[in-house]
Amino acid sequence: MYFYRMSDISVPSPRSIKALKIAASAWYTPVLIGQWIFVAYILYAYGGPLIAGNPAGMNAHLSDAYVQSRTFGNVAVAAHLALAVIIHFFGPLQLVPAVRAKFPAFHRWSGRAFVVTVIIVVATGAYMLVARGIGAWTLRAGFAFQGFLILWFAWQTVRYARQRKFTVHMRWATRLFLAASAVWFFRVLIMIWFVLTGGIGIDQSNGTGWFIDAMSVLQFLPVVLYEVYWRIKVGPSSRVRFAFAIFLWFAALATTVGVGLTTLGMWFPVLG
Repeated sequence: MYFYRMSDISVPSPRSIKALKIAASAWYTPVLIGQWIFVAYILYAYGGPLIAGNPAGMNAHLSDAYVQSRTFGNVAVAAHLALAVIIHFFGPLQLVPAVRAKFPAFHRWSGRAFVVTVIIVVATGAYMLVARGIGAWTLRAGFAFQGFLILWFAWQTVRYARQRKFTVHMRWATRLFLAASAVWFFRVLIMIWFVLTGGIGIDQSNGTGWFIDAMSVLQFLPVVLYEVYWRIKVGPSSRVRFAFAIFLWFAALATTVGVGLTTLGMWFPVLG
């Protein structure tokens, strides 16, 4: 029989738990705000031309967004963009504890709308990849993998919600949100890279290059970091939690800068 002293048992420090929670919220705040700015951009760049009766005006922001006589393709693009508004507006709210606690009915129904929407967006996005030939094969492979992750995470999210295992449900819902936001993270990281390096590894004439190839994988970095975060959160080491909290504060600063740069350099350059 073995006997252990209390000093031999690693007890999580309440301070480290709180520090990690605050740091995670600090990182998530610019993500939420940035996603809503992206929604405003979609409405401005694509909704504006449609309302004005000039659908071809969307091509200024997305090559071949509107192609005359290709009705099905145009509808697919329009649906993809319209549903993206739902994803990036309601999606971030799913992970806000105060919203879940104070507005449970809104959380349930907006969550269902989010899941249905991301599934439809995967389908329309798959059509756009095949019919429109977007980017190099590496970029298309990255988007295809994103679609696979979204479908897998959506299934698990719904599965555990139906089983009322809400802690596990929220872990899968977080994975789903991050996977569905991969293209958003792609834009933010691209803009940071442009500012730091002037766009090394990117051929601006056709949107290809070794950095774009790398981004096909790096756009999933938030999903990977979430897996690390979760294991540290439930782990026994207070020191590791403090260290990761510091990392999250740096990530929050980088994300804030990235959102600002993307807003002024890509989405609303007129504001710069």
